[in-house]
Amino acid sequence: MPTDIIPEVQALNQLCIGQLMEISRDLRHPRDVQLAARDLALKLADSQLEKAVENFKGNTEAFVSITQEFVDLISLARKYPGGDVVALLTPLVRKLSELSARMTGTPAETVVKAGSFSLDADLSAAPGLPVMAEITAPARGTAGISIKFADIHDEYLATFDAAVISPTKAGMAQHQAGLLAAYRASYQPLQERLGIPWYFVGLIHCLECNFNFGTHLHNGDTLMHRTVRVPAGRPTADVADPPFAWLTSAMDALVMLGFQTQTDWSLAAMLYRLERYNGFGYRRRGLASPYLWSFSDRYSRGKFVSDGKYDPDAVSAQCGAAVVLKTLIASGAVSRPA
Repeated sequence: MPTDIIPEVQALNQLCIGQLMEISRDLRHPRDVQLAARDLALKLADSQLEKAVENFKGNTEAFVSITQEFVDLISLARKYPGGDVVALLTPLVRKLSELSARMTGTPAETVVKAGSFSLDADLSAAPGLPVMAEITAPARGTAGISIKFADIHDEYLATFDAAVISPTKAGMAQHQAGLLAAYRASYQPLQERLGIPWYFVGLIHCLECNFNFGTHLHNGDTLMHRTVRVPAGRPTADVADPPFAWLTSAMDALVMLGFQTQTDWSLAAMLYRLERYNGFGYRRRGLASPYLWSFSDRYSRGKFVSDGKYDPDAVSAQCGAAVVLKTLIASGAVSRPA
């Protein structure tokens, strides 16, 4: 069995859970499709996919059975006109089949029951579907040096899918994700007023303020006075005077960057804005930013310990925003952004 198969399966497991939970909560889908998607997501959340791989030599049918459950869900969805479940799940079945083929030497097209599903037919019926294997994440710890969104759009998606949360940090990531979800009511007004996803605000609040509502969303400075650190002097006098209400300051931080004018809140766009919020100092060095990837295998060490001062041996003690988001998606608190 390939030595790198477990991390790959872990990443795929999280991706499958996120997609299934999105289907289960989308009221456009029939109720029985929603329930079937939820049940399969719960099974994967119990690490059934990983367990099947870990015990693959003695239980070759388990992995194929899970793949077949995806096929059965697609077959169920086909009974209803319209909808996009087939298009959403076909790439996942293809990837599951490819992994099974690598482990067993069996052709991918024979992993599922004969006649129940055709990989080639379904992919050709949905032109333009991404083939996940064609997008390769940068080597662990690295990133492209371009800061143009068009250049690194695919990199964000590939790295997000490939990132594996460190087993020793998973509990901390779940704790942070749980806090963020618990504070949704505090972030929701910003979504309603500015059109910014509530959990994007929460990710910034997590990283900049450690969920402290007594600090500026800009940088974590106290709300008792204007910001001192970069960006200094916020909010300005034309907005309000200190001490500031948290919502007033948070709106200033988001409007200052023009986030309220944006309409693209896709996964790649959010990761780009989060990295830009912290600064592209890591990317300019060709390094993965801990602001996004800390607590995952995409980051190990290296940190700006103060403005402009980089220490290659320092290690971030914060959970990265992308890792918190992956955990939120896996828990079902939010749907995976497009």
